[in-house]
Amino acid sequence: MVAAAAALIVFRLIRQPPILGYLLAGVLVGPFALQGRFVKDTETVSLVAEVGLVVLLFSIGVEFGWERIRRVGFRVVVIGAVEIAAMMTLGYIVGRALGWTPTTSVYLGAAMAFSSSAVLVQIMRESGQLMTLRGQLVVGVLVVEDFVAVMLLAVFAGYANQDSGGAVDVWPLVIKMIIFAIGALVFGALLAPRFMDLLDYLKSRETLLIGSMGICFGVGLLAHEMGLSAGAGAFLIGTVLGDTRHRDQVTRLISPVRDVFAALFFVSIGMLVNIAEIPEFFGVALIVTGVLVAGKVVAATIGTFLTGHDGETAIKVGTAMPQPGEFSLAIAKAGSEHSAVGTQLYPVVTISTLMASFTYPLVFRSYRVIGRIFDWLMPGRVKVKAGIFTTTIASARRGMGPRQLAPHGFKREIRSTAVSLGIIGLVVMAGVVISNAGTRLATDLGISAELIGVATLGVVVTLAVPSGLVLWNVIRELETLYMRRVLARFAGNTRLDVAEAIGTGLVSLLLLASGVWLVTRLLDIMSIGDVTTPVPALVMVLSAAVTATLASKVHWQMDRTFRRTLLGDAEPSGVDVGSGPE
Repeated sequence: MVAAAAALIVFRLIRQPPILGYLLAGVLVGPFALQGRFVKDTETVSLVAEVGLVVLLFSIGVEFGWERIRRVGFRVVVIGAVEIAAMMTLGYIVGRALGWTPTTSVYLGAAMAFSSSAVLVQIMRESGQLMTLRGQLVVGVLVVEDFVAVMLLAVFAGYANQDSGGAVDVWPLVIKMIIFAIGALVFGALLAPRFMDLLDYLKSRETLLIGSMGICFGVGLLAHEMGLSAGAGAFLIGTVLGDTRHRDQVTRLISPVRDVFAALFFVSIGMLVNIAEIPEFFGVALIVTGVLVAGKVVAATIGTFLTGHDGETAIKVGTAMPQPGEFSLAIAKAGSEHSAVGTQLYPVVTISTLMASFTYPLVFRSYRVIGRIFDWLMPGRVKVKAGIFTTTIASARRGMGPRQLAPHGFKREIRSTAVSLGIIGLVVMAGVVISNAGTRLATDLGISAELIGVATLGVVVTLAVPSGLVLWNVIRELETLYMRRVLARFAGNTRLDVAEAIGTGLVSLLLLASGVWLVTRLLDIMSIGDVTTPVPALVMVLSAAVTATLASKVHWQMDRTFRRTLLGDAEPSGVDVGSGPE
């Protein structure tokens, strides 16, 4: 903090971004400078950086709110996909051109593909562009990048374990991340506003601040326990709080905390740079930095342009991206621990990250100059076609129009099916997490762990029943509609009624079989033995009976939250399951 304070004062006086001062201060007081006179423990430094990143991403989420990010929608996925694919390809080509092995080149491409959320958002906040279209698109792309980076880190970890029999299986991780993201948003939107109302009711700034940070680290810890990014979990719950009426109050309270942790984060990143390796790898790092900056500008610009934005907006987004950061260093570090990756990877990536940090503010502010260069290099015919393309995409996007508050007909049924399946998945996920935590706690307290699992199973099954009824109604209506359209012209009313009855019976059997299969899987996952013995059976019946009085209300609340949060519906259009306001 002494180094951060000194650097901040100096760089404010010379009118330079404080981030550069923090990084330089970290290099000078780190374990690799001055014989480690000030700081020697790199593991503690890395931990401080990770904690600082969690706080930074949480504050970013609160500032934006999920609604703003959701409105950006599919565009950021396209931009992120184009940029990541282009940078991984460029990194691999550069690595092979430098004479590196294919494995090392793959790691280099992955390290070059991701930008630093902390640096980009800090620069945008200081320039007053965080809430502009440029800021919204950049933050959306950063969210996509962070999730892909977490998956890549898991893949690389599995690859590192292949020699000892490990396997790279990415799909379970992808599914886990999707379920966690949806669960954090839905359960967060359902519970967090009520918890914040309670904190606000206590009329204590301290309570509101510490309670908000507790939510931040609680969800971050849950994500970490599931093998995901703690920062991603903190960001998601931050976006939920950003949509509550307490947003401005929370933002004011966490701003000083955010500034402190931002200083710690950037100084910590600087500390991880070994200045003794700079002369040896300076030339290679300079090449990597040049390719990284130019490649990210071009790739993000093209990706933004492909989503229907004009050239100026595309250039603004492109010039905001060329800054590697925390995930780049994490990937390089993971590579340095693998025998098939060259020892030059980590120092090159760290030095390149530092170089990019010094060039990034200049690139960020030079979008007009870079735009004029693009305009000068682009042939006139290409400009005309590009303008037509942009207009077409933008018109198509506007032509989709705002979503209806309550979709009708076939679309409504499909949405109801998706929502109900999503609710069942979230209830099952929550039940498994609670059962595992309860089982460990019961073991420590000397309580029967099986009874905890049985009680949780009863609650999960009961809460899933209303969604199952919705599915049964929707599928039955679709089956009836199909029968009437296809068979009406070939059969009389009597045969049609019989066909509909048979179809309804098949639908009922299908859903019943699915329910039995799900319960069987839960028995295995929760390590529950025989549920037919008197005590477990009684516990399950009691838990189900208590939950049954709330099941319909819980379903209606989750249906409304699911639709509002993920689908953008202002009001629920769910199928009636017997209770709950329409």
